[in-house]
Amino acid sequence: MDAPYEACVLTIGKFEGIHLGHRALLREVVNRAKSAGLASVAVAFEPHPFKFLRDPEYKPIFTKTERTELLQELGIDYIVTFDFDADFAAMSAVDFCRKIFIGSKPREIIVGENYRFGNKREGTIETLREAAIAHSAKIHVINNVATETTISTSRIREFLSAGELKKAEELLGFSFFVSGEVTKGRQLGRVLGFPTLNLYTGGDKFLPENGVYETRTSIDGVSMAGLTNIGLRPTVSNPGETQISVETHIPTLSAKPNEMYGRYIKVEFERFIRPERRFESAEELIEQIRKDILQMEAKI
Repeated sequence: MDAPYEACVLTIGKFEGIHLGHRALLREVVNRAKSAGLASVAVAFEPHPFKFLRDPEYKPIFTKTERTELLQELGIDYIVTFDFDADFAAMSAVDFCRKIFIGSKPREIIVGENYRFGNKREGTIETLREAAIAHSAKIHVINNVATETTISTSRIREFLSAGELKKAEELLGFSFFVSGEVTKGRQLGRVLGFPTLNLYTGGDKFLPENGVYETRTSIDGVSMAGLTNIGLRPTVSNPGETQISVETHIPTLSAKPNEMYGRYIKVEFERFIRPERRFESAEELIEQIRKDILQMEAKI
């Protein structure tokens, strides 16, 4: 959404994972805004600063659309996205403060205790406080959430890469998920007797390691257990595939896959079952899928 040119309570961050630390800060923003009768605003960046500054191949845990969904679920009224380019990266801390206070009219700004900003991270919380005085605004600092494991986006990415979904969930505060519109795939699953709903992230989203997972898929508010394969689909007939896909088989889904094209679904990952591998025959693949389904049903 565009910046609200009105009084508000505002926070600033990359908000890649919307993890427990982010959520504590965002809830404080929403609560203070409601108490004061003001709008709540989250300022984020696109593309992710790390992607622009260090690694063009960097893929955030959640897409811009998913991040927006998560922020709105927490009650944020407005999401302001700054284009992170060379000019923005070179912006001084003073100019960044000016952009924040001109772009909206924050009465209160809430940040984490380690917040830094501006070119070479020169801006500190004290810099922000000094700028706020001229605009009659207040700065509030939220301490890091205390847990047994340090909460960080990098730690969450490590857990997901290792297939340790529950550990990632403990830091996120919710299950890792992939969402989007169902698209037409190669329809091999239908031929084998296990039709799938296919999602393609376009290479813009971080995904756990390739393999088969127990998942729950939400369609129109209804959640159903299923199996999801992430990877290149190295089947008997498809050894040279290069596009990563997210394919979900839901045993209890009555609708045919072609009836689902264009429908929005959300696939939440619960447990890693096995790595992806190529099978020597269709029969061997079918037998493995049956075993995977039995293993999933035994957990329900």
